[in-house]
Amino acid sequence: MEDGDSSDPAVLSPEELYWKDQYEWLLAAGYRLRSRYSPDWKPSWSGTSNSPMRYEDSRKNWASTINYAIQLKTNRFITIKKVDKVKYPREVEVTEYLSSEPLRDDPSNHAVRPIEVLSHPTDEKTAFLVLPLLRNYDDPEFKTVGEIVGFIGQFLVGMKFLHEHKVSHGDVSINNIMMDASDLYPKGFHPIEHDMAPDYRGPVSAKYTRTEKPPQYYLIDFGLSRRLDTNDDEPYRPGTDVSLPEYEDLTKPIDAYLVDVYCVGNMIKYEFLDGDPERGTRTGFKNFEFLRPLVDDMTHDDPDSRPKMVEVVKRFQEIVKSLSTATLRARCLRNPLYEGEEDPPGIITFALSVGHWYKRILYVAKRLPPVPGGM
Repeated sequence: MEDGDSSDPAVLSPEELYWKDQYEWLLAAGYRLRSRYSPDWKPSWSGTSNSPMRYEDSRKNWASTINYAIQLKTNRFITIKKVDKVKYPREVEVTEYLSSEPLRDDPSNHAVRPIEVLSHPTDEKTAFLVLPLLRNYDDPEFKTVGEIVGFIGQFLVGMKFLHEHKVSHGDVSINNIMMDASDLYPKGFHPIEHDMAPDYRGPVSAKYTRTEKPPQYYLIDFGLSRRLDTNDDEPYRPGTDVSLPEYEDLTKPIDAYLVDVYCVGNMIKYEFLDGDPERGTRTGFKNFEFLRPLVDDMTHDDPDSRPKMVEVVKRFQEIVKSLSTATLRARCLRNPLYEGEEDPPGIITFALSVGHWYKRILYVAKRLPPVPGGM
């Protein structure tokens, strides 16, 4: 259906109609968009009294530039990202550069590897990045301090790798680092409703924890990235984090590397220490003050006083080495949502504690390192 209220799941929005027009050529290229975008789609709940929410094809995409398809070769979901090459002229180039040999196989490289880059058959200003299906980096929730340390370690090493290869990310935020959760969810998950099975026929949950199956984390979205070893005279464009002191006067020279350092530090501060005041449910954690001195230096108002990423990684690794195994295996405890918030009932706290200690003993018995994948 194409007419009517676009909030109605039976109606394709204008952005969705665009994807409907891409269905046939993407299918010929080996990628089958969800049935919702098929040219002859009719809502599968039509003629029933059932709620549309029970049906897979009722689920709209969250972002107009992102869609999901089954890769015919593997019969698994992948992500397709539409790239406006006029608005983001470097995105495809930087993405392909970071996935080229020999960079592609470097274990320090945490840039997402595209499966394929497709050109639009009639619009030379548009390209499509075919990417693996990833998941939010913190979904499912982290269970131990060591699991968060493992995430931050990969994040920092990945940023250091970019800088060593003369690339600035330019838009570091919680939305632009994601997790390959394929080992945590061996049977997969639905690309929009992550707590549902790929076929939408029932709920799904992680079979393993990060400690049991260490995941890989990937930097994505290189739309504002720059290759700083090339002649690039395009004006600097701020990313998601607009709190940088440098942004107060964009006529002055800006060190793109130190912008990245600030944004990485700010993200760690908001996500794991202080919480984000603009996102009420992201309250930070109680047991990460050991990162405070490093984060404070990374977010210094004076760019020249910030450490470079190579030093950030070195200092972080030294900090981690100083932490006890007990600290790293400790359960993650979020800060309260508001002052005076009561702790969960004792029985719930007790159950969580017992469950955590059971897992902890199991990990030790299996000789699983407290930081998934090691450091």
